[in-house]
Amino acid sequence: MAPHGRGGGRSMGRRALLSVCCCSVATLSALGRRWAFVGPRCSSAVRSFAAGVSQPRRVQDRNCARPGDARAQYLRQLVVKRAKEEPAAPAGVVEEEEKDGALSVQALLFLCYFTIQSGMSFYMKWLLSKVRVASDLVGIPASFLVTASQQMVGFTLFLIFLGGSWLVGKPYTPKTLKSRGEWLLILGLSVSFAMNIGLNLLSLSLVPLSLTMIVRACSPLSTAIMQSTIMKKKQDISFGEWACMSVGIFCAIAVVIAQSGGPTGTASFAFFFGVAMSVASLFSGAFDFVFKGILGSSVKLNALDTTCYMALPVALFTTIMGGILSKPVSTSWAARFSPAMTDWAVFTKLWQVNPSILGWVVVSGLLAFVYNIFVTFMVVKLSPATTAFAGNFNKAATILLSLLFLEGNLAPGLRGKVIILAVLGNITAFSLYNVLKKRRLSSA
Repeated sequence: MAPHGRGGGRSMGRRALLSVCCCSVATLSALGRRWAFVGPRCSSAVRSFAAGVSQPRRVQDRNCARPGDARAQYLRQLVVKRAKEEPAAPAGVVEEEEKDGALSVQALLFLCYFTIQSGMSFYMKWLLSKVRVASDLVGIPASFLVTASQQMVGFTLFLIFLGGSWLVGKPYTPKTLKSRGEWLLILGLSVSFAMNIGLNLLSLSLVPLSLTMIVRACSPLSTAIMQSTIMKKKQDISFGEWACMSVGIFCAIAVVIAQSGGPTGTASFAFFFGVAMSVASLFSGAFDFVFKGILGSSVKLNALDTTCYMALPVALFTTIMGGILSKPVSTSWAARFSPAMTDWAVFTKLWQVNPSILGWVVVSGLLAFVYNIFVTFMVVKLSPATTAFAGNFNKAATILLSLLFLEGNLAPGLRGKVIILAVLGNITAFSLYNVLKKRRLSSA
């Protein structure tokens, strides 16, 4: 893609941020209306709670009041009288209020998940291919070293948390790995995670965000293949599920062809290389999922412990990859330096041209640490159905926002219509796949 100018990039960034804010405000206003509806019913629960806690208070007043204290006696009688007159809330009302509260909490978590995940996607796209480095240079096309930097920032934050827990007198101790097999699982997970994130960021620096998200939406197929071949796990996937995945894959291929210029398109080698890296990232993510499944059932590490054990191996592996892998870079970097560069070469040029820009890489590490912790928390708190719906909604919203605000106008003529229809088909197919899979698992 041709790099945008300073004014154009900023205006599109503002519009994308404004759209996300509008979605957030709309959801918050819906939550506000829901709480306004639930509020009158909650008042009975508050009054019931006050009546329930008034009994210990009366005992305390009785013990503390002096004999002959008429005012204390009057207050005790008034409290007892009001407690008797206040009707208790029916059990059904209390259960309904608790259910409404749980739904409101899930809605708030859903909003936070959408904001954080979509915001992280847009930020990384901006960092890798939009941030202004110099007048004729945009983006930081160094995916593996960016990943290494994020891991080191996360590990530093973990050490700060560890030291703080000792200072406050509540020391946190990571779970100890007891066998060589557990260490090998951590190593395998680190390599698969490094390839998953590194290759995904590499594709993000070369192709549009919407295309990357569409390819990532095809993860159910790669995960099913890996579970069947690596874990030897029998897959009772129904015909309808296979049909949905096939339609989703077909739509993803249609988007790639349309964005490349059609069957006789003139897309650059960097574009097709970015698409290939996105597909490779998809299968690396499937390996990551397999290792996490094994690790979660046997070792059961939480998000902090996973950061503790994986950060250094991931940083070391991605640093090595950043030094030996020479890959295509974006248009502005290719025009000024070379069509293919290693990540170390990119960071060296950054240090020479504008070293302050590396601060944005550190910020991405902070955001990645918060994102990983929150996602782990969210998966525990939300129901599986809500989690699946949240993932599908986030992909759809991110794709549409990217098409509208980051990538500008759609391709002219038939290709633009194909992109819209194929995007909708891809989202619908994999959403329906999740519904059919949930129905199959619930009936098993």
